[in-house]
Amino acid sequence: MKIGFSQDYNGPGGARSWIKSFSNYCLSKGHDISFGYDPDVDVFCSVAAMSKIEELEALKNKKIKILQRIGAIFLPYNYPSPELVKSRNDYFKKIISFADSIVYQSIFSKTVLLRSIYNGNEPDGDIIYNSVDASVFTPDGKTLYKPKNKKVILSIAYWGTQYTSAKSIQALINVAKLFKSKKNIEFWILGKAFPNDEKLVRNANLPNITKLDLSTPVPRDLMPEYLRTADLLLSFKAHEACPNLVIEAMHTGTPLVGLNSGSLPELVEDAALLANCSQSINSFPTVDMHDLCKKILETLHNQEFYRKKMLARAKIFSEKETHEKYLNKLEELYHLSKK
Repeated sequence: MKIGFSQDYNGPGGARSWIKSFSNYCLSKGHDISFGYDPDVDVFCSVAAMSKIEELEALKNKKIKILQRIGAIFLPYNYPSPELVKSRNDYFKKIISFADSIVYQSIFSKTVLLRSIYNGNEPDGDIIYNSVDASVFTPDGKTLYKPKNKKVILSIAYWGTQYTSAKSIQALINVAKLFKSKKNIEFWILGKAFPNDEKLVRNANLPNITKLDLSTPVPRDLMPEYLRTADLLLSFKAHEACPNLVIEAMHTGTPLVGLNSGSLPELVEDAALLANCSQSINSFPTVDMHDLCKKILETLHNQEFYRKKMLARAKIFSEKETHEKYLNKLEELYHLSKK
């Protein structure tokens, strides 16, 4: 079977990371792979909004079955123009309209994100959670240097759009300010953001932010090392469909504190503490900072307990099982096309 994908996997973001791992899995199972528009594929895997309408239409006209892996929608607080948000979501809906089979990454993705742009009548589809390579993201392995008698709170991400990045970074600064008096805790803030974000952190001049680099993405091979080194992962990503970083932290056994929004509650269940925050997807969450700080301290105090909880929870996010589910759906579509 020859499987087409929207684009190759060069570039940032969870969608491209997924294309890389799943396409390699398909190759390992003896299938052929093609990236970009190829009219000679047997089935096509359209990922997020990476496909082009005219290409999907051409595939459809050739009776080629299409699986659509649903990505994030455009949210009002991500962009300043309501017209842009609506036009991009309308474009995404048009892409989805060509799908013969749909996969959502979480219940939240289906029943909140997509439901919001379909006026309550989102298309039906299966839910398949993301997963990570458990041979790379392991609890044991190399770690990075950190000072003795210090607890490291790590925030690491590809921070997203300029507007959400700024809000996430400001929230982190506010947390670090509240922990200034705790000399045994330091913050590491890493990943690709925007120049103004790093300037904002530097201007705050907080001595407990001891590692800062928002100008470059973290190399993929260092991600497990950072997670193993950290005593706690603090995530301010909001309204996410199924963040890979959270699942990576499960596999390394890194305790997590995040926001009680998006897919996080269904992903972590009782394996991590989540801070109270506002729930509307029309704005970046207003976070209860008192509750967040309380949950950070509780997690650090019971670090081994939450480490074990995260490792136990990781078992349901098997990369092999996830890829098998996707491949089974593509094979079903292929057999349907031959009838």
